[in-house]
This record gives sequence, structure tokens and C-alpha cells, in this order.
Amino acid sequence: MQMKYWRAAGLLWLLFVLALPAEATGRYYYQAEVKGMVCAFCAYSVSKNIGSLPGVDAASVDVDLKSGRAVFSSTRPIAQQQLASVFTDSGFSLVSLQQSATPIPQRQYQQQPAFEASIELSQLAPLSPLLETLGNLAASTPSRLRIEAPADQQAAILKPLLMGRQQVIHLEFVPVTSTAVSFKLFIAL
Repeated sequence: MQMKYWRAAGLLWLLFVLALPAEATGRYYYQAEVKGMVCAFCAYSVSKNIGSLPGVDAASVDVDLKSGRAVFSSTRPIAQQQLASVFTDSGFSLVSLQQSATPIPQRQYQQQPAFEASIELSQLAPLSPLLETLGNLAASTPSRLRIEAPADQQAAILKPLLMGRQQVIHLEFVPVTSTAVSFKLFIAL
């Protein structure tokens, strides 16, 4: 009898939490329309700009290049003017921003990478065909590519992976102090 009580109490608590407005749960969910994106590098730039705002969960930012739609969550309210300001000098513009009461479904990925490699910076240039192949794989498969590399190498590494591609590559660039570049490709579930 006591177990039934706790199950019922737990179910009521869950329903109560799900019914709370975003302000009460501390999570805010957004959908934005961004104009001016033409390639995967643009989509990465938009993701990075949105993820740089205070409170935005950078891992939650998901940009659809074809529709210009970006969805993300934040622990703080985001005003349309605040989001528009991150695009001022980038050539992109914010068309609209809508808050949602419920989380926008996010893609889930395998825990273990399907592909993993670590390459010394000095060996990266001769392996540029590998970067192109990795970019092709990431663009053609629902996946997330995590790259760990020195911050000053970000543009040099990302350009061959992203420039000119019409498919978005879900990418996470993590600055590190190492002299090696680490690539991990996670396939979507």
C-alpha cells in the first residue's frame, strides 16, 4: 500500500513540474529564424554566436541551414534584441524569436565515438584529405563531431571541414592547450 502511495505522489509531482511555466523551472526554450546562412560554416557561426550568450546551453543549439531555424535552451530569458546583437557584424540577421513552453526535442547521440583520431598539429596539413573525408562523413550522417584543438587553430581546422558544404555538420569545437588535434565523431541514435 505504501509503494502505491509513493508512486502516486511521484506521478503527481512529475505532472506538477511539467505544468510549470519556464520561469518556474529555470529553463527557457527558444526557436529563432536567422537569415543569411548559405553554407555549413555559416550554420556553425550562428550556433557559436547563439551559444555565446549568457545562460544559453551551447550544446542545445541546433541550426537547420535550409530553413534558417535555430532552436536552443537557456537558463535565462533571452530578448530578441539581445539575440539580434550577436549577429550585428556577422552578415546574418535575426528575423524572429519565439519562446516555447516545452523543450524542443534534441537529437541524442551514442555515448562512444564511432570514429576517433588524434593528430599532431605538425602533421595536420599533409592530412588535409582526411579532414575532407571526415567532413563528408559528418555531413552525410546524422552525427556530431567534437574537435579538441588549440583555439588559434580553429579557423584553419574548420574551414576545410565546413566551407562550401550545403549540409550542416553538428560540431563542437573545444579549445585545449595540447599540440594535438582530437577528432571524435558520434553517430545519432
